Amino acid sequence: MSASLEDQFRGRFYDSTLSKLELAAIDWLDGFYQLEHLLSTRAWTIRLVPGGASPELKFAALVHDAERFFPGGPSGTPDTAFDDPDYLFAHSIRSADIVEAWLREQPDVPESFIRRVRALVMRHEIGGNTEEDILQAADSLSWFDTLDWLAYEWAFSGKLPYEKVYAKLDWMLTRIRPTIAMENALGIYRDAMASLEGRNAVAEMDLKDRRRIAGSKKVLLGL
Repeated sequence: MSASLEDQFRGRFYDSTLSKLELAAIDWLDGFYQLEHLLSTRAWTIRLVPGGASPELKFAALVHDAERFFPGGPSGTPDTAFDDPDYLFAHSIRSADIVEAWLREQPDVPESFIRRVRALVMRHEIGGNTEEDILQAADSLSWFDTLDWLAYEWAFSGKLPYEKVYAKLDWMLTRIRPTIAMENALGIYRDAMASLEGRNAVAEMDLKDRRRIAGSKKVLLGL
């Protein structure tokens, strides 16, 4: 099962257009169980922007949840709603701080790039202008696309009540604003709901191995 599962995801996010800075960020976040989600969010921003996403938008998509890879971040409780503003703002600010600090350690990164990436990461949960709404929508689409296994794990392990996980998926859908994103959302939202309810292959997966794959640069880029 492990080999065949890995084969399903090997090279899924290979992209010859990844910049040197993006590849460095992937190295930085290798081993983070949401690396697949971050790569998918970047891919969705490219799909959602006719004519091409800006370098700042693509990079922000790639690192928007970085803070969760580092201990000490904000945490909720089973009683905390997924749209709780205290958590969303704390998470976004901490991610923006961590990403900005990392970018300032990299050579030859323009100040304007750093400031725009920071602003985008700060707004990835709530949206704002057109580009910020795209990032928020891409985050939702990627969640449905790549973290359905996590929704199933939360509910069936008893970590979170089923109703709360259902509400998470529902919230991720209803916050989407761009029409092009909503047109892409409904099918993968239904698939994510099927995963949550144990009605597809996710229920048969080795979830420990699925988590490993989700954080493996080597697997996801097909290296």
